[in-house]
Amino acid sequence: MDTFDKQTLRNRAKEILQTLPEEYKKGASHSICQHLNRYLLSLSTLPTALLGFIPFPDEPDVTPLYREICSLFPYLPIGFPRVEGNALAFYRWSSSRLPKNGVTPEWVHGSFGTIEPSPSLPQFGRDIPWGTCPVVLVPGRVFDRQGGRIGRGKGYYDRFLRSLRQRVTDGEKNIEVIAIGICFLVQVVTEVPRTEQDEPIDHLITEEGVL
Repeated sequence: MDTFDKQTLRNRAKEILQTLPEEYKKGASHSICQHLNRYLLSLSTLPTALLGFIPFPDEPDVTPLYREICSLFPYLPIGFPRVEGNALAFYRWSSSRLPKNGVTPEWVHGSFGTIEPSPSLPQFGRDIPWGTCPVVLVPGRVFDRQGGRIGRGKGYYDRFLRSLRQRVTDGEKNIEVIAIGICFLVQVVTEVPRTEQDEPIDHLITEEGVL
């Protein structure tokens, strides 16, 4: 399958997401947070970092999870992505508040109309180590149950995951990267077309649970 097929799937997902009632998205997002919380608590090895994302309006709202995780794991560093050139850099969230509207000293307007962490915050991989078990929450447009994912077409998460996983093959601290796709069930298809540039996810969580 080629790029055209990916774009077709993106367009279909976008149309479907636009038809989802806000009340459904709210309830589904709450369920996703619950499933994700239970998954994190079930891990035999505690995460050494949780790398989250600030959702677009049509993505599951997982922001309540971050506050809960702060209460359960007060020493777990939580990071959020910032677009820097053609790469993602993650910065540590060090506030009890998450942005909703406007900006704060810790949050600035991003490249694609989103809110991003300020580059003045501590950066993972530079100021803060990834640790041996970083968990990455990965948004996307389309997923399948075999680890396939289609993003928004820029390849940021593919490049980031490839770079982080490369540390494993280079023997750096035996890092175990856990990439978790986050989406609504309507975004799951039978099979996602893949290329060599596409990085797989390890688990997928929807409102119905861990798939």
